[in-house]
Amino acid sequence: MDLIGFVARINTASVDKIVQTISDVVVDQWILGNSSLPSSPSKEITDVSESGSGEMSLVRRALITWAFLYLGSLLLYFLFAGIDYYIVFIKFQKKLVPDYVPDYSEMKREILLSCKSLFVMSGMTTPLEVLLQQGYGKIYHNASDYGWIYFFLSPFIFLAVSDCLIYFIHRGLHHPSIYKYVHKLHHSFIHTTPFAAFAFHPFDGYMQGVPYQLFVLVFPFHCMMHLVSLAAVGIWTINIHDRTTWGIPLVNGAAHHNIHHTTFKSNYGQYLICWDWMFGTFKDPKLGFQLESE
Repeated sequence: MDLIGFVARINTASVDKIVQTISDVVVDQWILGNSSLPSSPSKEITDVSESGSGEMSLVRRALITWAFLYLGSLLLYFLFAGIDYYIVFIKFQKKLVPDYVPDYSEMKREILLSCKSLFVMSGMTTPLEVLLQQGYGKIYHNASDYGWIYFFLSPFIFLAVSDCLIYFIHRGLHHPSIYKYVHKLHHSFIHTTPFAAFAFHPFDGYMQGVPYQLFVLVFPFHCMMHLVSLAAVGIWTINIHDRTTWGIPLVNGAAHHNIHHTTFKSNYGQYLICWDWMFGTFKDPKLGFQLESE
């Protein structure tokens, strides 16, 4: 969901011109062959609420947004996960993961599931993104609207709020009545690679990404700062699945998340260990833990 949100914010940063251009050029000219239309959007959009009004049907907007989110997130998935895999598991494998033995069939399963899930999650994300394109939500474009202090403070508020919500959502997905139907699929990958970062049941991945969408409905967030924050989240999601950790205090690194994939009942946090520590679900990877049953 973080990569999907990142792609969506690229369109927001362009003031909806990307989706409008896809409609005017790719759909109308290239696909439908309507050469009478101009080669660029005919209307200069100056505000999100003006985008597409009277020029694009809601169905077309939703379908274009879905396609844009999926293809964009797919591109970023292979780019970021591929770079991470090359650095950790190929270039510096002997130093970072000396015990790694490639399991290409499992990696193929990670990739196929991620591609399928990103497609469905993009569709599930589309309705809210269409609302944001129409001017709903609290994404803004001018830093002066809320002041520079809030501009630089907002990513930390975003991190704190989303980390808290994801902890409880993630822990809820481990409830016996839900786990075997939804979250167990992701936990079928025990020793993960970066390509497992989005290998979820679509509902699982969507639920853990809901806080990223809800945040901009409640808190003002500058579009570029949201873009940068979601890029960081996407890279972080990939990093915690690559088995390497930086040992930063209070940070839920790859070693912590690897314990989550082997014990199944601990380290539910996304970025920080504070929620696990407060609610008694923290396990320190330095102590070592064996694979447990689900």
